[in-house]
Amino acid sequence: MKNESQWQVILNFTIAYLAIGSTLAVTNKNYEFLYYTAGMSALIFIILLYHKRLHLQNTIIAGLAFVGAMHVFGGNIHLWGTRLYDIWIIQGLLKYDNLVHFAGIFVATLVAYNLLYPHLDKKLKHSPVLLALLIILVASGLGALNEILEFGAVLYLNAAQQVGDYFNNAVDLIFNLLGSIAACAVTVTYHIRRHK
Repeated sequence: MKNESQWQVILNFTIAYLAIGSTLAVTNKNYEFLYYTAGMSALIFIILLYHKRLHLQNTIIAGLAFVGAMHVFGGNIHLWGTRLYDIWIIQGLLKYDNLVHFAGIFVATLVAYNLLYPHLDKKLKHSPVLLALLIILVASGLGALNEILEFGAVLYLNAAQQVGDYFNNAVDLIFNLLGSIAACAVTVTYHIRRHK
């Protein structure tokens, strides 16, 4: 019963931020974020349909919901006339956008481990280096898929200014990789303890 009530809280939070983000996007004619919201809604629907088969812990589901909120608000909220995604947290080093990429792929790496674990053979289960490499590559692939979706927004929604140039794309991929490596350190540590 506790799991179901936690699920309900996470679902209500997700529906609320998607509704707020969609309203802001329509009000501001931010069609790029309506496109992203449609994609996120499809992903949420798939997770809801298959969550019992995916065996994702509530903390991972909550992480996905939190990262989704970071993304939706990053593109729709402006502070001091600057879109949240473009605000520097550490001047010249870390933008809000970088933080979202880091956090997003961190959680995606945890998801990858949970999805792959039941299908790993003994060699992978007992080789932390191979396991780490596999999970990092899967998570990096998910990050690259996200960049392809952003490219779709550039091509069809005239969002080049919001999405950024090639340099921005490369920086996104770097923060994706850093997020994956950080999550992998946590995951592989957990995995080693699990198999002792």
